[in-house]
Amino acid sequence: MCTLEGDRLSDVYLEEALCPCGLKVSVWETPTGAFTRLPTTACAPCRAEGGLIAAGDMRSWLWPVHVFFSGGEALLRPYTPEVLAHAASVGLFAEILTHGYWDDQSRIEKAALANPSRITVSLDGIGEAHTIIRGRENFFEKTTRTLDTLKRIRVEKSLTYVIRLKTVVMQQNLHDVANVAQFAARNGMEVFYQAVEQNYNTPEDSRWFEHSENWPKDASLAVSAVRGLIDLKKQGLPVLNSFQQLETMVPYFLNPDAMRVSVQQHVAHLKHPVCSALTTIQVMPNGDVLACYGMPPVGNIKTTPIRQIWSKRPQWWKGGCCLESRMTPAEAETRGLVMIGAAGTGPTRKSAPSP
Repeated sequence: MCTLEGDRLSDVYLEEALCPCGLKVSVWETPTGAFTRLPTTACAPCRAEGGLIAAGDMRSWLWPVHVFFSGGEALLRPYTPEVLAHAASVGLFAEILTHGYWDDQSRIEKAALANPSRITVSLDGIGEAHTIIRGRENFFEKTTRTLDTLKRIRVEKSLTYVIRLKTVVMQQNLHDVANVAQFAARNGMEVFYQAVEQNYNTPEDSRWFEHSENWPKDASLAVSAVRGLIDLKKQGLPVLNSFQQLETMVPYFLNPDAMRVSVQQHVAHLKHPVCSALTTIQVMPNGDVLACYGMPPVGNIKTTPIRQIWSKRPQWWKGGCCLESRMTPAEAETRGLVMIGAAGTGPTRKSAPSP
């Protein structure tokens, strides 16, 4: 669920606010975006109000950070367009991701009228390829209807949001990924590509690519598809990946064991990956606070102020980072992990674990 934006390492800025029903809402920001998570037990009006409060509080002390509304499907929540509009109105870089599979276009219209900085729609192929991947009847037709709605409203209301297509490069669409870039160019859109990885919310499996139907069976075809995307970018098509991001997909498809965790954390294109606990925090709907996806919660906002949790979180970047165990020897050898401040020193590279 995150986008692949920017390469900078930034501090994390967080805020919590009270929903009118008495429950806390919280905001977390990472180098790739800022996220608002609301308690699942709050009533719909209060959840909407909580989102408004959180967005306003965040903008009151931060620069226009990237606020990304995702899920699941964010528009399943009826109050999402209202919160999206508020985030945009107070000057945040607001973005929403949707699958576009809507018979009723009213929520798409409301999201468009919010005029966020960007509206991203998943599109994994053109025509039947997208429908097969998504597994629902007429998925491509419904998605393109959503895209037509976004285009129409942008013109009719003279709005400024960017329409981005997000495409996952996988076995089922290697023949079609270039067509998405052509489609984007014809329709005044842009496209961002992401290499397939292990499905979210599934038990970690270091060999998932050996039995996944989504992993390309012929690595050479995947490499050829990626090189085709690089050529299209050179020709000026609206491929928004950096050349480094695209080029990193080539060795990944050839040897996923050596890049699996880096790709999953969306840092494979960076020269020096660091422990996520140094720069990232996530507040879950039940209030649990995670500083690392691979570690237990470090606190809960129902009992402890979020900034206190942040300041007292374990310093895993000095030692004990989950990447030390999650990386296979092949990945640790080729990519390694930068440990910061270990034993009172400056940045050092962690050596590969023993097989």
